[in-house]
Amino acid sequence: MIKVNLNLCSGCKRCMLACSFYKTGGFNPRYSSIEIVTDIGNKPVAYRSRFCMTCTDFYCLDFCKLSALEVSS
Repeated sequence: MIKVNLNLCSGCKRCMLACSFYKTGGFNPRYSSIEIVTDIGNKPVAYRSRFCMTCTDFYCLDFCKLSALEVSS
């Protein structure tokens, strides 16, 4: 499962796009297993992780430029 450090996260949602591309071959955050929730100012306030437990490649980690993602058990 992926854990997001919201103190490091910029809210860019690159991880969501990477996940959706890995799963479907297209860029659509709707199909991402990770969701970054932002407020009106695009500040990350929460994250939801769905189905990350079935992922073994953690493709999204390579796309987080701020190292805000980590694999947790």
